[in-house]
Amino acid sequence: MLARHLGDDGYTEIGRDVFREDLVVALVGRLVRENAWARNPGYVERSIVRPLVICGIPRTGTTALHKLLSVDPQFQGLDNWITSWPIPRPARTEWPQVQGFRDAQARLERLFELIPGLRISHEMVAVEVDECPQVLRLDFTSYFYPASYNVPDYFSWFQRQDETACYQRLADTLRLVGLQDDRTWLLKNPGHLGQLGPLLTAFPDARVIITHRDPVKALPSLCSVLAGGRQLVFREPDLCSMGPREVAYWANAAQSAKAVRARSNASQFFDVDHRDFHSNPLGIVRNLYAQFELELDPGVEQSMDRWLTANPAGKHGEHRYSLSDYGLSEGMIRDAFDET
Repeated sequence: MLARHLGDDGYTEIGRDVFREDLVVALVGRLVRENAWARNPGYVERSIVRPLVICGIPRTGTTALHKLLSVDPQFQGLDNWITSWPIPRPARTEWPQVQGFRDAQARLERLFELIPGLRISHEMVAVEVDECPQVLRLDFTSYFYPASYNVPDYFSWFQRQDETACYQRLADTLRLVGLQDDRTWLLKNPGHLGQLGPLLTAFPDARVIITHRDPVKALPSLCSVLAGGRQLVFREPDLCSMGPREVAYWANAAQSAKAVRARSNASQFFDVDHRDFHSNPLGIVRNLYAQFELELDPGVEQSMDRWLTANPAGKHGEHRYSLSDYGLSEGMIRDAFDET
C-alpha cells in the first residue's frame, strides 16, 4: 500500500529516494529485530516497571523535556540509532562497530544537508534518545507515513486500525534493547496522546507526562516542521491542505486522551504547561519527581542545569511560521479543539 506510491508523479527525485529509503530502513529494522528476538529468547521474561512516558500535541515541549530528563542516569531510553536497528544495547564504546549505528549517523548527516532548517525545529543525534514512532513504524502502522508522504489510501486504512498489537511489540522491543539494563524506561512520543488506551494496555503502570501549549501556536509550528520535508519531497507541495489535516488529527488525539484519563487512575498523569516549563524547567522537574516518587540527586540536578544552559531555546536559529501558510486560522483551530 505504501510502496505503490513510489511511482506517483508528484514526488521529486530526491523525495522518491527518501521515501524508498524510509521503507527500506523499516524493513531492515524489522528483520534485525526478528533475528535479535530469536537469538535472545530471554527478553520475554523481562519486566518493564512504571516507565515514564512523555506525550502531547507536537511542538509543546516534548523533545526538550525528554532530553532534559534523559540527563538523569537512572533512566534508559531509545537511542536514536537503535530505533532502526533493535538489538540488545551494547556497551557505548562498541557502538561505532555496529553497522546500524554507522548507518544512522550517515542518514542524519544526509538529512540535515537536505533540510538544514530541521536543526532549528527538531534536532536529532544518533547517540541521543529519540521517539517511539521510530520503532512503531517498523510495524507499518504509524502516523509517520501520512505525516511525511502523500499516501491517502494508507491514511484512510491507518485511521481504522487498533494499535494495541503494535504497542505490545513496542514493549517487546524495549525488553530486547534493555535486556541487560534494569533502569527505568524513559519514553517519548507525541502520538501516544491519541493512543493512551493501547499504551496503558502494554504498560499498565506507566507514569504519563502530558505537555500542553496553546494549539494556535503548536499546530502551525508543527506544520512548519513538516513543510521543510514536504518541500523537498514533493514537486508542488500543497501546504495549505496539510494544516487542516494536522489540526483534525491532533484534536481527535486530544479528545481521545481526555476520555482515557477520565477512566484511569489520576495519579498516573502529570501535566506540564509549555509556558511554565520555559520559565522554570527545573521547578517542573522537581514537581514531576515528587509526584512520581523519584529521587532527584543534587548532582543530576546540576547536570540538568548545565544542559539547559548549553541548549537554550533557538540554539540553532529562530523558528518562524504563520497560520495562513498552512491554510489555518485561529478560529479554525479553536473550534477543532473546542476552545473559545
